[in-house]
Amino acid sequence: MSKIPYQKLPKTFNEQVELLESRGLYIPNKERAAGILERVSYNRLSNYWYPMLVEPKELENFKSGSSFETIFKLYQFDSELRTLVFNAIEQIEVAVRTQIIYHLSHQYGTGFWFLEKECFQSIKAYSNALIRIQDAVDETKQAFIVKYKQRYSDELPPSWKSFELLSFRMIYSIYKNVKRTPEKLKVSDFFGLNYEVFISWLDTLVYIRNICAHHARLWNTTLTITPVWPKKPRGAWVSRSENDPENLHTKDKKLKTYAGLCIIQFVLGKSNPYNKFKRRLSELISEYPEADIQHMGFTNNWSDEALWA
Repeated sequence: MSKIPYQKLPKTFNEQVELLESRGLYIPNKERAAGILERVSYNRLSNYWYPMLVEPKELENFKSGSSFETIFKLYQFDSELRTLVFNAIEQIEVAVRTQIIYHLSHQYGTGFWFLEKECFQSIKAYSNALIRIQDAVDETKQAFIVKYKQRYSDELPPSWKSFELLSFRMIYSIYKNVKRTPEKLKVSDFFGLNYEVFISWLDTLVYIRNICAHHARLWNTTLTITPVWPKKPRGAWVSRSENDPENLHTKDKKLKTYAGLCIIQFVLGKSNPYNKFKRRLSELISEYPEADIQHMGFTNNWSDEALWA
């Protein structure tokens, strides 16, 4: 298929409303709709009306009964869901960082273990970690690092200080690439998971965190980084379902948002036993009945599962 130049011209907010209406979308209050489009772009909202389009979806004609108000409710639901998920992953990140620093520092008897290339599986992994840590320390203006530099001669602070500057992805990368030892496995054990599942889940959590941080759509999203589905987790989990890629009765083997939420609920239970994630998620779903959670991969009996009960 040959490509053609993009020739669509920009439209005013009122023209965008007229275009949507001409395609069959019910808009009860055009002035309100134009005001929403003025603050939330047409292109961003289009992520939420895609399931409402008739085939072929490329023509962008809406199914009968589709409403602009429903689209905006979906957008609001997704915004609040991202906030809830982001805060939950923050708590997980803090716990993961704490466990990695603690166990690896005790294994090597020093907070400077990351300076030794023998601790890593490869020279490349060691060099990459050292560069990232050095850059983070050089660029920060955090008071506890400034104070450290003023008092101590070491070029880099120990892990319990320097690792506080690293992103979740970098923490995950360091943990994945240090040599496999009993102390390293104690980190995954703390979260009730074997090492392979834990590493897979960390990768997924970093991915979901980035979705939230960049304000991308979390509702009705397929996880492009597919987490390993545990067979025997040490704690309440969910039964085999359409979110299990090994389920032969499932037409769509790709995991969606619900799988990520299950991971968050499980790991958060180990990270912060006093968390309110489950209750707030249930409240959010009840507040927005317009948000069809089946588009997120939820099962019909999800709230009865041991993980969510």
